[in-house]
Amino acid sequence: MSTLKADTIQSTGGGAVTLTKQQAAKHWANLNGDGTIALRDSFNTASATDGGLGDYSFTFTNNMSDTNYLAVGAISQDYASSNDIFQVHTGSNVEAAPTTSTYRNATRNNNGNSSDNPRVNAEVQGDLA
Repeated sequence: MSTLKADTIQSTGGGAVTLTKQQAAKHWANLNGDGTIALRDSFNTASATDGGLGDYSFTFTNNMSDTNYLAVGAISQDYASSNDIFQVHTGSNVEAAPTTSTYRNATRNNNGNSSDNPRVNAEVQGDLA
């Protein structure tokens, strides 16, 4: 048996290798969602948009193949405002369902009210287009 070790793997075009069908996150984002929102770090994230109190949208750099992807997330527990609920919009309670290029999520406090959060983490699993 052999062992292959590499610090960097590049495509023939010289850029980073693109994940396509592998079982790996196709998008993730670490967002400061309090005040003026800002991405701390991300992968396959073209932009993050503030849609209002506790309402965030993420747009992919590379689209998903369909809208049947899994979007999950977590937020920090902010004891001052009791932010503790992360919800991915499915279209049943908001005007926009996920698309192949973007999805929305919401953060709420434990009373169910929309609430900004200082640390919003989101991830998508599925197939890229």
